[in-house]
Amino acid sequence: MDIFQTIGEISGKAYNSYLQAAKENGAKIAGYFCQVPVEVIHAAGLIPYRMRAVGSSGTAKGDIYYSPLNCTFTRHCFDRAFRGGFDFLDAVIFMNGCDHTRRMYDNWRHARKTQNISPDFLYMFVTPHIVDEYSMDRYIEEIRKFSKCLSERFGTNITNDLLLNSIKLFNKQRRLITKIYEKRKSMEATVKGSDILSMMFAVTAMPVDTANDLLEKIDASISDNPVPEKADIRVLITGGCIEEIDIIRIIEGCHAVVVADNLCVGARYFDMEVDESGDPAESLAKRYLNKLSCPRILNAFDARMKHIYDTIRDYRIDAVITQKLKFCDLWGVENLMLKKESQRTGFPLLALERELYGEGIGQLKTRIQAFIEEVHNRKNCPG
Repeated sequence: MDIFQTIGEISGKAYNSYLQAAKENGAKIAGYFCQVPVEVIHAAGLIPYRMRAVGSSGTAKGDIYYSPLNCTFTRHCFDRAFRGGFDFLDAVIFMNGCDHTRRMYDNWRHARKTQNISPDFLYMFVTPHIVDEYSMDRYIEEIRKFSKCLSERFGTNITNDLLLNSIKLFNKQRRLITKIYEKRKSMEATVKGSDILSMMFAVTAMPVDTANDLLEKIDASISDNPVPEKADIRVLITGGCIEEIDIIRIIEGCHAVVVADNLCVGARYFDMEVDESGDPAESLAKRYLNKLSCPRILNAFDARMKHIYDTIRDYRIDAVITQKLKFCDLWGVENLMLKKESQRTGFPLLALERELYGEGIGQLKTRIQAFIEEVHNRKNCPG
């Protein structure tokens, strides 16, 4: 079986065969939302599992706790919880990324008491919204508190040695992903953007050792069998939550290729390694607070724009597509600022707003096709 067919099957399921095998061997799994230090979860003896709504067919039960003005990611996730979609988890670690996901913690706790939904261990990991010295101290304190709580709950004393071992494993993963991403700088596409997104969904939903082995196989597969696909337009995709690989396939169907991203389960996941020489908690805080961020870090817009401009240069980007879920205020403001940057410097930008697993895929396709055609014409007829 082709390696990307394998990862496509893994990424298309919430509970894959690797997780099932680990559970049968006694492993415990902790679901987590963005910005939670996975190294602490791993050091506690649990498998970190990035929360997604894959497999969701609606939000009817989630809507009992949420209004139509909440984003569809939280409504789909909560709906899956009600329907037993996360029964394989032993813990869920929430994070105050935005008001929508922050509220999910409260709703899940209430539903746990009244509806007995799984799991029974729920934790709110509180992270700062700005980068400064006070935030750093607060982040270090939160990591130590989180480590203590997991140690007491799951019976593993999280020592500095255990944390350092976990840091090394995830640093290795970041290096492997970086190596694969950098191959996309070539003017001949070496791997499809849709396959890369599948890869990222897969490696964040399996044990880290297994994921690292899979990444090494993917790297070898790309090296041995480069994809002989040339596309006129090279695209950088950025924005908030995205789970629908079909959106990337639409772009690829327009004689374009997605060669880079700034996504939460993408560049923002593996950006920046953790220092292996210092105090583990302090090194983790430094990495997670200073890495490439989403708009929840309020004073880091300039750093995010630098990443976009560096990517445009290094990956020879022709067009940028940014996408957000409806009612996401953070990305709504960010996209407005991106539009102003586009007008100021001239890079082509398409801003999309959508619902997670929504029915407007036809409208998205029409807009993407028109945008790619416009960029193609501008590129080939500059006069």
